[in-house]
Amino acid sequence: MHILILASTPGAAKKMQDTLDATTDHYTVVNTWPDVISSLETDRPDLILVERAALAQAELTTLFKLTEPGRWPPLLIVDTLATDNQRGIAAARRLAQPPPQQYQVGELRIDTRKRRASIGERWVTLPPIQYRLLLALAQREGEVVACQELLRLVWGYEAEDAEARELVKVHIRQIRRRLSLDPEKRNYIHSVRGFGYMLAPPGED
Repeated sequence: MHILILASTPGAAKKMQDTLDATTDHYTVVNTWPDVISSLETDRPDLILVERAALAQAELTTLFKLTEPGRWPPLLIVDTLATDNQRGIAAARRLAQPPPQQYQVGELRIDTRKRRASIGERWVTLPPIQYRLLLALAQREGEVVACQELLRLVWGYEAEDAEARELVKVHIRQIRRRLSLDPEKRNYIHSVRGFGYMLAPPGED
């Protein structure tokens, strides 16, 4: 695993390196936010560790970029004065593990490498929002996911329940159309009135 470390001083970087698990593949140390963005574009890391003191150097536009859902690796703020950072780093490492290359629910498959979906042999490339929405449901197969939660996961912001329902509904309809799913047959994408949506194989109620 490649871990990118942002620290304001060599001493802080050394403390953060000492905290890392010995099994870490390799790490890169930088000391400015522009270096972080440059690293993301050239040698994308699996996880970013940021010293808490370095946050003061960040511009808001940079932080917004780094928190866009699904676009950047997990980012963890590390307090070099804390005695126990291991637990947080261990959790962040789990988040940074690459996703499965393919999700399958019945005959529905989602290829995370090429960002496409298929029913049977026919592959369909979905627009980014619809792909992320279908993937979010696949990652919670057999579980009803509320529209407001889907809005947070896919769009990255909060909204009133009515707005969330309408926005998700529009994109669910488009996913069904692109994958040639009949909403009347309740196959794969189930609408659970008053709650949200669930992805499940045909025949599962």
